[in-house]
Amino acid sequence: MISWYGKCVVLPDEVKQRNKVKVGAKIPRLDCINHAGYYKGLEPFLNSKGMLKFSLMRTDSLKADGKRKADYWLLGEKNMNFSSIYPFEIQEKQVIAFGEPNDKPTVRRAKTIEGERTQIDVPNPMLPFKNDAFLFICNPDFTSIEIMVIEDGRFLVQAYCKKYLNGDFDEQLAQFRTTAKEFYKY
Repeated sequence: MISWYGKCVVLPDEVKQRNKVKVGAKIPRLDCINHAGYYKGLEPFLNSKGMLKFSLMRTDSLKADGKRKADYWLLGEKNMNFSSIYPFEIQEKQVIAFGEPNDKPTVRRAKTIEGERTQIDVPNPMLPFKNDAFLFICNPDFTSIEIMVIEDGRFLVQAYCKKYLNGDFDEQLAQFRTTAKEFYKY
């Protein structure tokens, strides 16, 4: 059922320094430290070093119509939106949340043209994966996020959250956690 599992964390300062990652940034950066399975939809989010990293953005930084129910979203390489993080159940030690890829044919990107910053429409690299779903297991301060990808699960994503809470993914998740390989050597 789960095709890919990844654990993303805020790296300790000494690891950041060793890897030339900005220390003390205002916006938390979550790096994928280990993973299991394969998901082609992550390829656009790899940086030139082969790292998979996301910036944890607050949705209050976006102009929204007031209907937004997510508090956070994950911004990937080249300022691409990976997913909003919609809370499903908030517990004392973890937040269970869900998200999905952007399903619009184009997305807006900031670009500098003749010295001026402007927004342009570009093809959405996540469009082929628009029916997939993401489950997130986050610690309360969002410094650690486990991501599970369920291909073609978009329209049942909240049911998958319930299945997770009922223990239906315990065996597969335990196997992914124990067999996960290092994503990038920090």
